[in-house]
Amino acid sequence: MSDIFKFENKLTFPEKCFVSGDKKTIFGETLFRDVLFLDYRDTEAGSNPREYIGLKKTNLEIIKSILKDQEMFRFLHSGMIVSATGVNIDSDYLSISYETCCLTNGNQTRFIILILSLLKQYSTNTKSLENFVQRSFNEFLNHEFKNNNPIRDFLRLVKFPKVSEVRKFLCDNNKYFTNFNALALDKLLNSKIRITINSLDKITESIDNLDEYATGTLIANANNDTQNVKVDDIFGSKHKKFLEETIFRDFIAKYGSKVEIEYRFGEIIGRKPKVHILTLLRPVIATGIFTKYKEIFRLSNQRAPIYNIFIRLIRNKEKGKVQTTIKVVSKIIPLLYSIREDIVINQLKLQRDIYYREYVEKAINGELKNTSIRNNIKFENNEPSEDTKRVLRNITNYNIEHIFPVVVFRIRNLIKDSENRAELVITKDKEGEFLKSIINAIYKRYIELKLIGSSGSITTEIRSDKFFESGAEAYETLKDIYKFGETNCIKDNQYLIQEVKSSAL
Repeated sequence: MSDIFKFENKLTFPEKCFVSGDKKTIFGETLFRDVLFLDYRDTEAGSNPREYIGLKKTNLEIIKSILKDQEMFRFLHSGMIVSATGVNIDSDYLSISYETCCLTNGNQTRFIILILSLLKQYSTNTKSLENFVQRSFNEFLNHEFKNNNPIRDFLRLVKFPKVSEVRKFLCDNNKYFTNFNALALDKLLNSKIRITINSLDKITESIDNLDEYATGTLIANANNDTQNVKVDDIFGSKHKKFLEETIFRDFIAKYGSKVEIEYRFGEIIGRKPKVHILTLLRPVIATGIFTKYKEIFRLSNQRAPIYNIFIRLIRNKEKGKVQTTIKVVSKIIPLLYSIREDIVINQLKLQRDIYYREYVEKAINGELKNTSIRNNIKFENNEPSEDTKRVLRNITNYNIEHIFPVVVFRIRNLIKDSENRAELVITKDKEGEFLKSIINAIYKRYIELKLIGSSGSITTEIRSDKFFESGAEAYETLKDIYKFGETNCIKDNQYLIQEVKSSAL
């Protein structure tokens, strides 16, 4: 197996990259070898629906440009844009690592680079591109990457006809074929390309009601607007009828006249208020009704795994136990949605202003000297500078998709199944204050995690069991004060589903 091609969640920069002051954007030049396998299809960092289109005019010019002069290529083309979650910038600014990414602009260029690299390695192995048929190419791929499943999985996207047309262009154009033959694979892979990285964790901290996937998809969709490509959520489109009749039945009964469910991201424009299906499905996972205890943390704020779990549920819909679980889930969804919309959103907005003022005072009083932002605290005329205030706003900003699952997790054992609806065991007169106390405790811990700083990202931290313990003390205290008992609603109606990594949506 070749060790020339590597599948790593890492980008390297021969020269130091530039990082914006708010760390939302990173600019630099990376190597061809680092962009070969950048994900782009329906990842946690977004979805870029535009596939490689083959040797159209623009792509043909890209091939010619690469083969003419690898050193000039980076100056002649606009480069790539990548959205990523879990971005960690090395202290020397010569590399970044990330958890998930979506190549939102530059997919055509990347596939051309990848195809040229594969053809170069193929010709090195076989000594020729003349006898090039699908069988021989498949044998080459199987031999070259037999022990590298991530690369093998990605290469399924590289269709033989698209590779074959590049080979044909080379063989039919002596000038470029000569350049191709003279070009060493290592030199090709070490060629540079300009790249921009959008750090979704940082971006979503200052945007309400958008998670990393939605933000990444917006970026990808904006870059694809000229191609008239629409984002199509396969899961929602395929299972819409079933979802409406079962899982979303009670939500539609309660909110159908006020809120429209969006099954494909971006499909509803200019109509009444909308809610994406993920906003409704994700909180259900946090109750633990489908998963083992420890799985709840890992699945927080995820996308594809949530769909996969519900696909498994749908496949087993004829089972009696599953039908009972679906009925309870249908009742739980409008309950959680009302808690999110009527209490959590408003409380977080209110508390954000309070915490911002509190941390401005902490900065003035020198109480942030042992935090991750200590070097960013500056003063002008004995007042925090505008840059300092910007840093503090970033620290106290939040992504509701990080916090709401923990709220649901904390109150999961207070859900009871009444005849026509699900509700909390807490009386209405105490429910508001109870939930506000839980929300504030979780939000405070969220800010503290950001102030501590770590080698990972806030996305990693919010998927940890430690973060999900936020609000536990407040919960136990209020439970004793209000003297309410927990229920077995979730446990009695639980249908455990083992998540699968890939599925036919």
